[in-house]
Amino acid sequence: MATPKPTAHDRQSQIMSRSLRGALRGLMRRPDELRYHVIRDTWSAIKRFGADRIENIEIREIVGAEDAVVETYLDDRNRGVIATVCRAAEATTFFEIGTNRGRTAWTVARNNPTVQVYTLDLPHKDAVDSAMFALNESDLNFFRADWDRGDAYRDTAEAERIETLLGDSATFDYTPYHGRMDVVLVDGAHSYEYVRSDTEHALKMLSERGTILWDDYPGLPGVYQHLTDIAPALDGPLYHIIGTRLVMYTRLPIVKRLTAEERRKPPEAA
Repeated sequence: MATPKPTAHDRQSQIMSRSLRGALRGLMRRPDELRYHVIRDTWSAIKRFGADRIENIEIREIVGAEDAVVETYLDDRNRGVIATVCRAAEATTFFEIGTNRGRTAWTVARNNPTVQVYTLDLPHKDAVDSAMFALNESDLNFFRADWDRGDAYRDTAEAERIETLLGDSATFDYTPYHGRMDVVLVDGAHSYEYVRSDTEHALKMLSERGTILWDDYPGLPGVYQHLTDIAPALDGPLYHIIGTRLVMYTRLPIVKRLTAEERRKPPEAA
């Protein structure tokens, strides 16, 4: 028995005109959505495509990620991916620059029971007034909001494996951590000078099998500019994980590139 052919309703061409008409109406009715989602997402896609020294990979190209199950907060999928990278790297140490509420630190510890987490942030909100380098406006607004650093892991079982460190990431003494960290997350202040400084410290902290993750690419200019600047000088590629804000550098073979044919096939789903 022959397989029935899809009807016209199943073709992308049939919804094109309807979508275009809806978009024109949306220009007038939903200007904020246009500005903060459509235009911003389009500009981010252009920047990703234009960063020819940073390779774009799918999450399923990270070894073990396609079938990974993680426990995390629903508000930000990046945390689950970070925990999955730690698992793929078989990490025993994780250093985070930029604690905030501690949800990432908790997620990493929760899903990697043998990992020791170190997380660094400013000692109090007024410390932004004496920061080593200039901060951009979004960072200033962020740091001056309600101060709730580490509340996600406070009084949890995972807190025993999470050490809270205090200080300006540009002047903090990282010497005790040099050469010891299996995964480092750079997610502190996002001005170019801070990203540059934090990256230099991250590279010094890496173990021989270390991995660095940077958050907030390509949305924030300081992150995007610094990563595109350093990409040619690194001894391995930078990978942007599509669908996340994360860029990764790794000394481990935890990335398995798909062929063009494999990439055309959608991930299996139940």
